[in-house]
Amino acid sequence: MDINAIVKYFGFSEHPFITSPDPRFLYLSSQVRDALAKCEFMARDRIGPLYMYGPIGSGKTSLVRRLHEKLSQDERYNVKLLISPNLKSSNAFLRLVMETFDVKTERSYAASLGNFESFLVQQYQAGRIPVLLVDEAQYMTREQLKLIHYLLNFETNTTKLLQIVLVGQEELGIKIIGYRELASRMFPISMSAMSLDDLRDMVEFRLTVAGRKGPFFAPDVDDAYRVLYTYTKGLPRDAIKVCFELLIELATRGQQLATAQQVEEIAKGQNLRI
Repeated sequence: MDINAIVKYFGFSEHPFITSPDPRFLYLSSQVRDALAKCEFMARDRIGPLYMYGPIGSGKTSLVRRLHEKLSQDERYNVKLLISPNLKSSNAFLRLVMETFDVKTERSYAASLGNFESFLVQQYQAGRIPVLLVDEAQYMTREQLKLIHYLLNFETNTTKLLQIVLVGQEELGIKIIGYRELASRMFPISMSAMSLDDLRDMVEFRLTVAGRKGPFFAPDVDDAYRVLYTYTKGLPRDAIKVCFELLIELATRGQQLATAQQVEEIAKGQNLRI
């Protein structure tokens, strides 16, 4: 059964459990709201760079996409989002950053840095705030982190000329903490798994966005959510994957409501463990 058939069967306007990081489906838990508010505050007041890290599937990519979307709606910000590429040298990474901001690169690394600094000064004089968001930043090399450290030197006496937010898995936090000079200049945001209540609210929020009216689990709703939470350990991506398969199971059987037993069977089939 394909996605369109699932959507039609349940009367959705769209599928609620696709794992792609669509900002519209980002549930604003207290943790997500706090992280977004901190990023916006730091960017608006040009206070300093941040790094956000957490376990796989904790919603970091959806969050950074939401941040990019929100800041882009404000003409004060010149915000760019990069997925950390597999580049070996800091020069290659610098060229990518400059090309993303439409800044001319040079053959010389030093000349390129000079062009980028001039661009940042021009942006500052024009009242604009350049923001660089880097997702999957756990793949950044030590040399690339050294470049980030160097770019933080582009500042006035009171203002950072470039706002930077690095987002990645827990390995990112380990890398930055191990680079003491950089860690001392960056502000951390640690993302963790959801609580049971937040996980439940996230599933119901996604169903509402997709046009669902009424319950999703029966007969014991609380038990079904407890099982879902137990197996996914509060990680949004794993919960979304289980719910995706639940919809297929229900549609195939001609059912509308899922049971706790079905949740457990699918979770075990995905090799999730208590």
